[in-house]
Amino acid sequence: MKWRLFRQTRRGSKRPVAAIWIRFAVVCLLPAVWCVFPKAQVFGATAAAPTVVLADSRKPPKVSEAFVLAHRILARETDDLLLDAKRRREFAREIEGVLVRLRYAHPEVAEISARAAHLPGVLLLGVKPDLMGTVSCLLRGKSGPVKLRTGKAAFDALNAKLGLRAVRLFRRTGVLFMRLSERANVQAARRAYMAIAGVEYAEADAHLGDGSDIEASKSGDAWHIVVRKAWGDCPSGCIYKKMFFFTVRGEKIERIEPARARGTFKFKILLMMRGWR
Repeated sequence: MKWRLFRQTRRGSKRPVAAIWIRFAVVCLLPAVWCVFPKAQVFGATAAAPTVVLADSRKPPKVSEAFVLAHRILARETDDLLLDAKRRREFAREIEGVLVRLRYAHPEVAEISARAAHLPGVLLLGVKPDLMGTVSCLLRGKSGPVKLRTGKAAFDALNAKLGLRAVRLFRRTGVLFMRLSERANVQAARRAYMAIAGVEYAEADAHLGDGSDIEASKSGDAWHIVVRKAWGDCPSGCIYKKMFFFTVRGEKIERIEPARARGTFKFKILLMMRGWR
């Protein structure tokens, strides 16, 4: 009876029952085989690979608003994967002085701070199952640092270049939480990862909602500052907004009327970059 049923199933189906069971077994056992034979994963691997740990938190290290602005401004000026640490420190010190003088002269904006648009030095990578499986096997059960050598030379080299230091896996969604060097130019890094086989998308870990913020640029010895005050249900996008425009040259601070500022090239560029109206 069983043999007759098996033969009938074969006749009524283009795919034999035995073949279906074999395929099912392969699918179930593949992840285990992948981890049992790690050498197959790293065949042809190069020496370029970072040492990482499992990330236990998404909270970034605290940085000052001056560093937030310095990083943002410098990242717009270059496609380098890593920003110059010395220049960023110097820029941050200069910005800090500019903000102190501005707030002293105009206390109405003293409570508004620069707001990071995303977690600094963090990228979310959507990766294909084979890459997720490799990373998962390399980190599974490890409580200390691990050499993350996946065997994908371009991926490993880029991780090393960007100073990858911690990884968190979201297996169900196929996403890797990548904590890079604090000097990482996230947008440049995003473009570089998108060019690598096995990576389906790369995005900054953006903060949700909206809020007050500061934008700035420097031209010669002049700083152009836009202070945006926003309030009213900001988690959903802020209902009310007001702009303050300033030009700072040394100790001289000039507040510029919105109508005039919006017709000035430097301010128009800042507003356009941020999508502020």
